[in-house]
Amino acid sequence: MKLDIFGRQVWKRWFVRHTCKQYIKQDVKIFQITRGIIVNEHKHSFGVFDNNFKFVKASSQKRKKDGQFIPKFNHKNIPYIDEDVIFVGNVYPQFGHFLLEHMNRAYALLYKKYKNMKVVLINNKDVNPVPNYMIELLKMLGAKDVLILNETTQFKNVYIPEQGFNIPIYSSNDFGKTYAAMADNVPSSEEIYDKVYVSRSAMNERKTFGEEFVQEIFKNNGYKIIWPEQLPLTAQIGIIKNCKCLAGCAGTALHLALFMKPGGTVIQIKRNRILKDNSDTQYLINNTVGLNSVFVDASIEKQKTDHGAFTPQIIGLNKYMRLFFDKNNFIYDKTLPVFRQVDMDNYDNLLQQYNEMHGGNISVWIKRKFIHLSACFIPGRENRGNYRRWLKRKLKLI
Repeated sequence: MKLDIFGRQVWKRWFVRHTCKQYIKQDVKIFQITRGIIVNEHKHSFGVFDNNFKFVKASSQKRKKDGQFIPKFNHKNIPYIDEDVIFVGNVYPQFGHFLLEHMNRAYALLYKKYKNMKVVLINNKDVNPVPNYMIELLKMLGAKDVLILNETTQFKNVYIPEQGFNIPIYSSNDFGKTYAAMADNVPSSEEIYDKVYVSRSAMNERKTFGEEFVQEIFKNNGYKIIWPEQLPLTAQIGIIKNCKCLAGCAGTALHLALFMKPGGTVIQIKRNRILKDNSDTQYLINNTVGLNSVFVDASIEKQKTDHGAFTPQIIGLNKYMRLFFDKNNFIYDKTLPVFRQVDMDNYDNLLQQYNEMHGGNISVWIKRKFIHLSACFIPGRENRGNYRRWLKRKLKLI
């Protein structure tokens, strides 16, 4: 697969450091736990235990080497269901993370042995209502019955598929096959588009200023512009599965590349100036499917942000965006400015409001550093996540 990066050398070095050890697992395992107990202790705590109340490590949801908090639970009066079930993961109401971290065990449904088993998702965050797309995705894969588990329950047998994807370390052949099978079960859109641009411009929050200015050039060069949140999930997949080139700003929408056919290309536009972003995760997705990767640093923000910030962000026709266009023979007016003044004015106004609300640029930076450093002393990824969310609210960063 080809890789092109248009950006600062320091970002290229960061990218290499964070992707050089990525790999694709050829085989993943599925573990059988007789009379397994699927534990839902709420407050982000969940997992599978065997009949001797020992935690089954294979059920730990890991990111890198760090797993979630192992729950403690009451061993008495546990309800029992005399069925074989597949442990998939937990309900997580964010589409991109659900695709990568909560569908990464669903490949078990590819195998005949597990086809008719009930699939279990633990509702440990007490999400109500559970988003339809979670059930929809599993049904696309052939799930006959999906159980949203709201309380700790013991089953005849619990089958635990090994994680097929771990941000941003490894993926697996079976993880890729999962999405290929789902795409095969979704009808193609009535019109086939070779080139698609997924836009963030209709988002209510975390909108990227300047994107409409940039995406207009993509449109003029044959790209179909879509706004994923305005389309049913099957319609999104029906469009993406047949496109040969998918472009857009870094974010969840580009994870739809999982549904593309091998040999295509994904163009990700960087929208923040801090080196850390999700380009390493997107690269792993692309390699899973067998797609070429292009990364373009188009950020022109005045205040550095991280990838997931609520701080306003802005992109434009900087030198890296123009290098990409020129190298790929895009037709556009080369006398165009780096940004439209209306976009910069809107960006400046929102940035000023944000800083007034959160204490100014330096104050925001100090708060973020404090959260990051202090969270290092909290054991367990789930605990750290809970701590960070709590502290961000206390410090008025969200």
